[in-house]
Parts: sequence; C-alpha cells; structure tokens
Amino acid sequence: MTSGLWPVIRASRNGMPYRPAGGVFAVEGTVYPGAPFPPVPLTDDGNGWWAGFASGAIGGLINAADGLWYTECIGYPAITTPMWPSAQIGQHNLGSRVKQFADWYFSVWGVYPPIKVVAWSQGAIAADLWWSIDVLPETGYLHYLKDYIYTIYNYGDPLRTPGISHGNDFANLAPPGKLDGHTTGGIGGPQDLTEEQTDVISPLGRPTILSFNNKGDLYGTAPVGDDPWTSMPSVGKTEYSFFKVIMQPGFVDVVSVGGGLFRPIGSTEAAINAIKFFGAAGNAPHFHYWDAMTWVINDIIAVGQSLPHDIGY
Repeated sequence: MTSGLWPVIRASRNGMPYRPAGGVFAVEGTVYPGAPFPPVPLTDDGNGWWAGFASGAIGGLINAADGLWYTECIGYPAITTPMWPSAQIGQHNLGSRVKQFADWYFSVWGVYPPIKVVAWSQGAIAADLWWSIDVLPETGYLHYLKDYIYTIYNYGDPLRTPGISHGNDFANLAPPGKLDGHTTGGIGGPQDLTEEQTDVISPLGRPTILSFNNKGDLYGTAPVGDDPWTSMPSVGKTEYSFFKVIMQPGFVDVVSVGGGLFRPIGSTEAAINAIKFFGAAGNAPHFHYWDAMTWVINDIIAVGQSLPHDIGY
C-alpha cells in the first residue's frame, strides 16, 4: 500500500487492527499536481499538500476523518495531447491499484472492500474507461469487483451521458441544462457513456456514476444532442472534432476540424462557446467544482461511517 500509512502505524502502536471502510482512489486532471505523480501525502506532523478537485477530495477526507478509508491518488501521464493514450494509462493504473488493494483486503478480512473513485477532467475519462471496459463487462478483468464499486464521482466529465448529471441532482446543484438548444453531454460525443452504463445501481441504492457538470463547462456540457452515438447537431460535431484532435492528433482529424469550420451555424455557435470557455481561463466553469467537492467529501465520510471499520485509534 502506498498511502493510508499513518492509520496503519497508529493502529500498530496501539496494538489494534486497522480495517478501513474501503478504498477511495483519486484520478486528477490534466497536468495538475496529483498527476502524473500523487501529491505529497500528509506526514505525521500534518504537513503535505493537495491540488485539484480529485486529490482535493482525498485531502479533505483525510483532514476530516483520517484513516476512515484507505486513500490513494493515481499517477499517470496526464498530458494535454495526445490525451487518449494518456487517459488509457490512467485507466490501467487505476485498475491495477484497485485490484491490489481489493485483493489484499480480501486476504485479510475475507470480503472485498467498498470502492469509491473521485476523478476530474482527463481523470474522469480514465475512470469512465475503467468502469465501462474493465469492470462492467463480464469479460472485464475486474468484473468480480462490480458489486463493490460504490460510487464514481466525476467532475467535468468529458464522457458524460447526455442529459444525465446525477452528481448535480444528489448534491442539489444547478443542472448543466441545454446549450444552443441541444441536450448536453460529454464532449466525447459518440464515445460518451450510455444511460445503461451510467445508471447501474450501486450497493448504496443509487446510480454508481455521480457526474458533476457546471453549466458552460464544455468538457462535460457540450451540445451533443440526445443520441450522439448515431447523430449529433452541427455544433456538437464541430466541438467533438476539436476533442478528437486533442485525444489523438493526426492528419485525418485535423482535416475533419477544418471541415467543421465550414458549417456556418454550427461553427459559429461552437466558436462562441469556445471563446466564452477558454477566454475565462482559470475562471472557466471547469475550474469551479468547490461545492461539488465539499459534497463529495461529506458523502464519502457518511458512507464510510455506515460501514464496518476499525481505524486503530
């Protein structure tokens, strides 16, 4: 185990077992501290730092209830472009660490642990790929843990199912709504999660994926329409074209973006959306998930306190 160190030491000093309620894994956003390497963990004297909304949830959890959960931030390249292979490495690293923790927990306690994942931006792509490829399908190598995945909290989810943002709903946050008159979803368009993948009910009796998406955050609230898997409105196609270039740039993708710019209505709307988003820089909606993060921390604590645990105090 690479974190959760101090609860283990305290339990050992007190001659007590350490049984966390489960494991919480964070996958941070592009080039943020926490990716490509985990943030500096808190030390015995309380020093350490966290950054970003995924690792920030881990920091807040430790500050409020250190030892309640085993916690770990997943390292991965987190590069800007090409982002797809970077996110796939995040998917792999997340799966590897979850498997190692879950198998260790089972070897000690005879049951598999509840698992929670917190992810932001590119990290949410990694988490969505992990869920839809490695966990959900019967052929997935982590399918045996499917019924132990309690929640995936995604902020600014580029692969969000159109029209669904359960995180906003449960946290009573304003819904992302429509954009340019179209249903919004992840900018991944045809690669977005399906409703069936998002609405799998967890052991908590609610959807496993709680996605938080601010209005105007083009990564999670692109105007992709109700069915981007078979068709998208013009403006959604244009924004998806830019997404493809970032994911895996190539000549064909660049040409497709050029073609998109000649869709008068779609390109104009997409340009306006992009100007608003990127012109805001750090003030863009993608960087304002503080309320969501606070709700996530409190939710993780409440769930953890309801589960069997012994933190060795």
